[in-house]
Order: sequence, then C-alpha cells, then structure tokens
Amino acid sequence: MDLHHLRAFVAIAELRHFGRAAARLNITQPALTKRIRAMEDLLGARLFERDRRGTMLTRFGELLLPDASRITVAADDLRARARRAVAGEWGRLDVGFGLSAIELAPRLVARYRTAHPDVTVSLNNFSSAEQIERLTSGTLDLGFLRLPPSGMLATRPLFMDRLAIARPFDMPFDRDMVSLNRTGFVMLESDRGPGLSHQIAGWCHSIGFIPRVVQRADDIQTVLALVAGGVGYSILPYGAGKLMNDSVRLEPIDDPAASWTIGMAWRSDRQNPALRNFIAVVDKMGIAGLPQD
Repeated sequence: MDLHHLRAFVAIAELRHFGRAAARLNITQPALTKRIRAMEDLLGARLFERDRRGTMLTRFGELLLPDASRITVAADDLRARARRAVAGEWGRLDVGFGLSAIELAPRLVARYRTAHPDVTVSLNNFSSAEQIERLTSGTLDLGFLRLPPSGMLATRPLFMDRLAIARPFDMPFDRDMVSLNRTGFVMLESDRGPGLSHQIAGWCHSIGFIPRVVQRADDIQTVLALVAGGVGYSILPYGAGKLMNDSVRLEPIDDPAASWTIGMAWRSDRQNPALRNFIAVVDKMGIAGLPQD
C-alpha cells in the first residue's frame, strides 16, 4: 500500500463519488477503481459500498479514514516543505563573522531574514582561521573573513578594512608612535584574533616600530574598556568602530600595510539553497569600499 492508494481512498471518502474523486486526482475512473480494489485486496476487507445514496464507507473504511487522512496531509506538508527547501525558502544557514564585519554581518543577516523569514540563521563570532576550518569541515555555510583565505573556498570581496589607533576620547593624541609608546598599548590576545595580530605585526615591522604592551585581554569589549579607562592605547580594525562608545575614538591608519580585504567565503560544493539566496541578497545590496567614518 502506498500514497497513491491512500490518496484514492481519502478522495472517494470525502467526495462520495468515484467520478469526482478521479477528476480531483487527475486519473481515469477505471484507474481509480483499480487502485481501490488493490488496496482492498491488500487489506483483506471492503472499503466502500454503493447504493442509491452514492458511495459510502464501510465500517472498516470509517476506522481507516482518520489515519489515512493524517498520512496524506503529512505527506503533502512534507512535499511542500521539500519544495521550499529546494528553493531556499526553508531550512538553516550557519554564518560566521570576524571583528571587521561585526557591523556588516548582522545587517546583512537582518536583510536576508526579511526576505526569507522561514530560514533559521545562526550568526557567531569566529576568527578568520576558525571560520576557514569550519567552512572546510562543513559546520559553517558562510563566513565573513579576511581575504584571501587558505584552502579551496569560493570568495566574494566586500570592502577594505584598515588598522586604527583606539584612544580615550580625552587623552592627548598625535601620530608619533614613539610618543604613544610612553603610555603603552592594550592588545587583544593573539590566539583570540590571529589575523589581526599578524596584520598589526606586519604593519609595525614595516614602520620599524615595536609596541610596548602594558596589558592583554581575551575579548574586544575588555580591550575597549581598558582603553576607555586610560590604561593605554590599542590597535584595532577600523571596521570595529560600531562597538565604540563616546569614551573611545578610533584614528584610522592611512598606510597600505595597514589595510586588508574583507569578504565572504564558502565552499562552492555546499549544497544549501539558503546559501545561494544569501549570496544573492548581498549581491543585490552592492556593498563595496571602506567602512565609513
């Protein structure tokens, strides 16, 4: 017994007429009769009786109908959900982002959710290195990270970010790094932001500067709190400016060695229609350029 048998049975039970039931199912009446007879043979009992009032369920048919209706409705729902999943209108999307995309990634996810409200989206903060690992292993669908990533990943550049000096709003500031070093720097632990640490090290090397680190912190919020408290300056992505409050300011560094590209990355063989739709939403927005002052 399969869904064709159950659909035939339910249609006749609801319409009480073989001809109308055949029309609903878009089959001939002889084909419908054949399905019902096959079902009756399989179950070992009659399902319908015909008299002057039309086609009536037998007592056995009445007992079977609720379960048959439930199964066919569930099958129809499953088919509808499967079609929506194939179209990327239902499912799940796992997204990662780094510090530079801390403002952009949530904004894009919000735009995507508006267009595709029935897709569940997770959004988590990972370093670029961890995003690459998760993308490669298949536990992440899409990442916002620094380009180019290692490994065979498809990418889409979005904007350029750059290093900036974070300083307390009321602390004197000039661009003489030696002068800033007298106060010292608060730095994010290198294992919490390996890409950022590498960028800072490369820029400092290019200008022959060694920052005097007075304190390290495990997260960006703590770094900002320490800067706001006057413990020292810091070097952070300018794209993280949305995290700043009135007590901290970012002074962008205008130097090619202090700049890098942020973009999206994903596995090109990832079979997730929701991912395809997310990329289309981003493409439609046409994002490009540096984070704005």
